[in-house]
Amino acid sequence: MTTQVAHRAFGPKQVEQLREIYERARAVTARYPESHVANKAARKLIDAFEAATRSEETSQRWLNEIDPQGNA
Repeated sequence: MTTQVAHRAFGPKQVEQLREIYERARAVTARYPESHVANKAARKLIDAFEAATRSEETSQRWLNEIDPQGNA
């Protein structure tokens, strides 16, 4: 999750908590095998964070590429 997205929706304390959750989920995926239930749960969290990042990047790219022609 980008900090820009998080700062718009959450305060600094919540952003730090989300960052900690993300980092701990990454540590769990490194520690346990893919078949372990903890790894599967951590992977879902990581995927959710990264999906939010990708959707934000896509929408910003789309907005930057808009070249309005004429009057709206």
